[in-house]
Amino acid sequence: MGSFQAWTGNKNVAYVIKMRLYSWERYEPLKVTKTGIAIAKFFGEGATIGTGRDGNSVSRFTRRCIVSGLVARGAQVLDFRMLPSQALRHGIVSQNLDGAVYVSFYRDEVQIHVYGRDGRNLHAEGLLKIREQVGDASDESCTRNEIGSLMQYTNGIDDYVDHLLSIASRKMARKMLVDTQADPISLVVEPLLQKMNIDYRIFNPMMMDSGALRGREEFMDELKLGKYDAGVIVERDELLGVTLIDGEGKKVQFGSFEEMIKRLSRDSDDAR
Repeated sequence: MGSFQAWTGNKNVAYVIKMRLYSWERYEPLKVTKTGIAIAKFFGEGATIGTGRDGNSVSRFTRRCIVSGLVARGAQVLDFRMLPSQALRHGIVSQNLDGAVYVSFYRDEVQIHVYGRDGRNLHAEGLLKIREQVGDASDESCTRNEIGSLMQYTNGIDDYVDHLLSIASRKMARKMLVDTQADPISLVVEPLLQKMNIDYRIFNPMMMDSGALRGREEFMDELKLGKYDAGVIVERDELLGVTLIDGEGKKVQFGSFEEMIKRLSRDSDDAR
């Protein structure tokens, strides 16, 4: 399927390292629909599956094709629309879903991530099983009564902001520069920092389509010149985590934005 990374060399490598179902450089709507069918087969008849996407137009079209495949196998789809993948993962658990699919456009590739009911990336064995089922979906059809359903859920971002506020027991900084790298995570970061009364500026705010990002060197220059207490770099690929840069230039890595808030709050509580 396009430039499917898992089939270069050892077919397990890209699954285990990247934990994403597919990544390709060309938009292939028929194959994406078959992918949705295969995902629905994996989760089972009548499963409730969440969907979400970033702001790129090709992500929107890809998600629609996936939904077509999901409902063709009778899945009940709860569409969270545009939001960061972290918020969708939280929504899986809070809404008691069987799993979810997230579509993003990153580094000139369309990427599809699949999450289990615990909100974590689906295990490698599950991804391999879905991939194997795609080839069996060529003649798939269903009656009108067998088609699943699609419902919109528009509170995903608000729910996640409230969740982060519930675990934040300290103000992270007085003034903060945050590089969201044009990702929808900015839709969470902005209201969160506003409610925490933190003076902030978003570096590389979210864009509705692809465009050039400002570089790390420029970020570091602005961090110093702007007299910020801290800087945060949220990677577009959620598997790469978050980097916190304190006022002295020290860098600390975290697995996610949520983990950063938890750790800072815990350290603050321990220091009391």
